[in-house]
Amino acid sequence: MAAVSPTLVYIGKISGNPKWSFPSHQHKDLSEMVFIAEGEGVIKIDGQPYAVQQGDLLIYNQGVLHEECSSPICPLTLYYCGVANPNIEGICEHDLIPRNASPHIKTREYAGKISMIFASIHEESSLQERGHSIVLQSLLVTLITWIQRLVQIDQTAVKDRDPDSLAVQIKEYLDLNYLRHVQLKDIAEHFHMNAYYLSHVFKHKYNDSPINYMLYRRMGEAKRLLVNTEMKVAEIAGFLGYENANYFTILFTRTMGESPTQYKKNESRERVNLLES
Repeated sequence: MAAVSPTLVYIGKISGNPKWSFPSHQHKDLSEMVFIAEGEGVIKIDGQPYAVQQGDLLIYNQGVLHEECSSPICPLTLYYCGVANPNIEGICEHDLIPRNASPHIKTREYAGKISMIFASIHEESSLQERGHSIVLQSLLVTLITWIQRLVQIDQTAVKDRDPDSLAVQIKEYLDLNYLRHVQLKDIAEHFHMNAYYLSHVFKHKYNDSPINYMLYRRMGEAKRLLVNTEMKVAEIAGFLGYENANYFTILFTRTMGESPTQYKKNESRERVNLLES
């Protein structure tokens, strides 16, 4: 539980800019919380990319490198807030969450409450009416306390689940993190279980392996970007976490049966025919 000693250093809001991005950086004297109010994007934390969407909460512990990029189709609207001296019992003095916890948190039933807290902190900080510092301290402690609850939920979520519901939970995790190019053992470590059993549970329900499922999710996102944006193939490759555009093209061609360029041409031709018919 959080002690009543955290300090709000700043609060800000980014709203609906399709070209918004922030290059890799870190905060040496504070930790940061980011709440996705609307839209989609990619946020890289400590070298790992995460596909983020409405209701997601991102935690950057002190000194952790991170960078943000908004989707050009569904631009991000987000709140960000810097916190110094959170002093949370049981974890490093300057951190908001344990170092072994996922920095990408699905807020679930807390989404509405957390959205309201961030909006209230932003409003109180902007207006600075009488007693605002007391209100801000109360809101901040409440927010940090709820984050601790969510972290605990994430760490115990796989307990008392039957295989079918466990497979659904694995899929939800993959849908949220399909840009993370992780190995099966890394996914298994997240769920605190044997990699073979995890793969068996997932394949039994979805007739596919977790790794292959994430590959198809990335290629599906590539198809969407090819058709709906003017992004070049190299840009899409980078957006999806592939440093080598040629390797991305090979994977896309092998998976989808045609190259990204050919797919874009064919899809554009089909759309023109539909419009003319």
